[in-house]
Amino acid sequence: MSASATRRDLLRGVALGSGGLVLGARGAAAQAPYPSRAVRLLVGSAPGGATDITARILAEAMTEAFPRGIAVESRTGAGGNIAAETCARAAPDGYTLLINDAAMMAINPVLYANVPFDPAQDFAPIAHLAEFPFVFVVTPDVPARNMTEFAAWARAQPDPVLFASPNPGSQHHLGMEIVAQRMGFRVTHVGFRGGGPATAALLGRQMQVGSIGLPPLVPHLRAGTLRALAVSTATRSPLAPDVPTLGQAGLEGQELAVWYGLVGPRGLPAEVVRHVSQAAQGALARPEALQKLASQGLTARYMPPEAFDRFMASERASWGTAARAANVTIR
Repeated sequence: MSASATRRDLLRGVALGSGGLVLGARGAAAQAPYPSRAVRLLVGSAPGGATDITARILAEAMTEAFPRGIAVESRTGAGGNIAAETCARAAPDGYTLLINDAAMMAINPVLYANVPFDPAQDFAPIAHLAEFPFVFVVTPDVPARNMTEFAAWARAQPDPVLFASPNPGSQHHLGMEIVAQRMGFRVTHVGFRGGGPATAALLGRQMQVGSIGLPPLVPHLRAGTLRALAVSTATRSPLAPDVPTLGQAGLEGQELAVWYGLVGPRGLPAEVVRHVSQAAQGALARPEALQKLASQGLTARYMPPEAFDRFMASERASWGTAARAANVTIR
């Protein structure tokens, strides 16, 4: 055999060996245990609101289960629909997750003319996380200290009262529409990209009235720069014990809690769902996480995937009915 032939054989052997190494490396990468890289956690509203606060508390508390980290990513717009669509169209590998709520899963499909996802079919339920009240709040120049006085003031206005909420189609938005119908006053909604911007509009006096989640309001209620008229839940909040519930304000039987859950795109492997759900359960049992949630007016409430799936089906029925009755459409 010539020297050149020997050299060719050696080079061919090296190439084949290298190819085997490459294929082996690719196979090892494909089989890397989850999670082998950072996970992005989508929220549908701007930083500073209740959704963002919840996501960041959760991401921090889940660090041990996600050693590569969890990056909270704000995808605002269309009442959370953009974030939800991004999740629904992501690869079902566990590296794109979504903080969801009743607006995305139940209200938006009724209020919006075109929703680019199916809330019942396009998501894998992982866990219910937390719930909290939203607050009917006014600036100090509004001459009302309770919902009865507010309704009388609103009825006396020549035009519908403008009110701020975190997103068009949110529970906060729909809740004010429902209350206005029941108490006989007119409103016009102004949507913002989250509870933080909606609160800023009140503080800057661009708006006088809001229906906003409790978390971003807490310091301003305590400082007296904003005034709460009622909370939307059946019981008062420990962070605002002097603020009555809607039932105590004259709307018996009206309870409008906001909840947050965790979902991924449809088709997530069972082992990924199990890993993330158990990590969320562990995070919500951590005293420091519970304290941080409670300090923002949030109550941790874990549900595993099957129970959360049933819960979302119930919410689609109840909030969907309420959305249709409110006769609100968003184009």
